Amino acid sequence: MHKGILALLASTSMLMAAPVLAASPAQVNPTTGDINHLHHIRVVASTVAPNGDQNPYGLTFDSFKGSSSAPNPYYGDLLVSDFSNAQGVNGEGSSIVAINPTTGKTALFSHCAHYGPVALAVSPKGPLWIADFGGLYPTQQNDAVLKPNGQKFPNGGSFITNPDLDGPWGQVFVPNKTASAFLVTNVLNGTIEAMYGFAPPNFNTDTLFLTIGQGLAHTGTNANNAVGPQGMVYDPATGEVYVTDGADNSIRAFKWEGPNTPDQGQGQLIYQGGPLRQPAGITLDPINGDLLVVNQQNNNLVEIRLPKTIETKNHKEITIKAHPVAVKRLDKTAVNPQTGAGSALFGVYATKSASGHLVVYFTDDNTNTLDMLY
Repeated sequence: MHKGILALLASTSMLMAAPVLAASPAQVNPTTGDINHLHHIRVVASTVAPNGDQNPYGLTFDSFKGSSSAPNPYYGDLLVSDFSNAQGVNGEGSSIVAINPTTGKTALFSHCAHYGPVALAVSPKGPLWIADFGGLYPTQQNDAVLKPNGQKFPNGGSFITNPDLDGPWGQVFVPNKTASAFLVTNVLNGTIEAMYGFAPPNFNTDTLFLTIGQGLAHTGTNANNAVGPQGMVYDPATGEVYVTDGADNSIRAFKWEGPNTPDQGQGQLIYQGGPLRQPAGITLDPINGDLLVVNQQNNNLVEIRLPKTIETKNHKEITIKAHPVAVKRLDKTAVNPQTGAGSALFGVYATKSASGHLVVYFTDDNTNTLDMLY
């Protein structure tokens, strides 16, 4: 169970200066956040794979319907990656599990994630992209691309290897008129890479790389202690990709504008500090557009309202900085600040129920389950 070096993070000096829009730690207004209206948590299903792989990390929704002649059997399921093997060795899992969020029915999507699958992202055309950390000591790191049915592309086409992959962790799809891309965070060197130019079945040879971010805080060298840029989410309303960094308790924004996208360095600092405590997974609230972030140091879900520019009665524009609006405990287990024992959270995905209410799904590696907050 990956917990990070919590004691080291408490004293790290890799904090970064805040741009104008960054908010300092603020008091949480308990009445404004959507998650404050959610009071129930229940288990949806176990995330343990048939081969015993465990420690659920990545979580995404399979939005690809398929066609009338070839429907996607996993459409509407939540896909979960198992980071560890049956013996509990971090970074040695290989399984992706599909879970029906309504019935709790589980199925094996694939055993082909080699090794240490973390973030998952579904292409609009169907394939699942997987950031594979590459083992306890990452010697096999890659980005894997699987068919919508979980099978590999022929002739090694599924496995993208490149020197620019260094502890791949977070991942997200970003549309673009010129060249859409999958962005990936490297937790071992603090960079963000864009992968583009790909086409099936030869993802391994066709995919091009471009560094669009670097210098992000990071620490650790292996699957037991790596902490750095982790969760990613694309916001279609702003065109930004928001990235959590557990090494300096921050959320930063990056843009993908095609192959000519510049290196944005550390990105735009959106928010940093409490109540973020080693933030990991991140998702968008589909109702109000807030960022929902899970903490690894205290098992909390944090709701962050994004910066907003408003016009006053005197016709002056004022920018309200990003600020936290709600905090919710998802797992009551206490987290050991030295060892990280008890840390439960990584993957998170928010959606709306049939009645239009917010539902937040999250992985809990204390219980090896997919749970829902509603």
